[in-house]
Amino acid sequence: MSGILRTAALALLAFLGLALVACGGSDEREAKNAYVRQVNAAQVEFAQTVTTVSERITEKSSSRQDRKTLEQFQTAVDDVVTDLRDIDVPGAVQAEHAQLVKAMSGFGSDIRGAISALSNPTQANIEAARKKITSSAQTVNVRIQAAIAAINSKLSQS
Repeated sequence: MSGILRTAALALLAFLGLALVACGGSDEREAKNAYVRQVNAAQVEFAQTVTTVSERITEKSSSRQDRKTLEQFQTAVDDVVTDLRDIDVPGAVQAEHAQLVKAMSGFGSDIRGAISALSNPTQANIEAARKKITSSAQTVNVRIQAAIAAINSKLSQS
């Protein structure tokens, strides 16, 4: 079971390694810089939560403890999605920011599905949850990287 938790943690931590870039200049640039600061602040808060929760993963945890850990990951994802939705997004990156929010919220939904599967921790349910999280982790990593790269590209163009 700890494999599911480690996979979830790695996927969540992948989001943290991506930072937006900011540059100085005009009023429009200042709005973009404010956006970058807000997204990066949301990532830092998210990183602290995920790191704390990840430290609780052990080989000897019970299904109940694993479910609680997944619930904490899901709460962290929900919180960062809320933070990202509350940011004033420059028009130039509206679509790319929406992709970032969609990627994170989709991963939160997948974690909820795994939590649900673990409410009855049979071997089949544990395996189904593991597959769901593994698949979702791969997908969310690609989507987050693409969204951050697109945001950085657009922000650096103007």
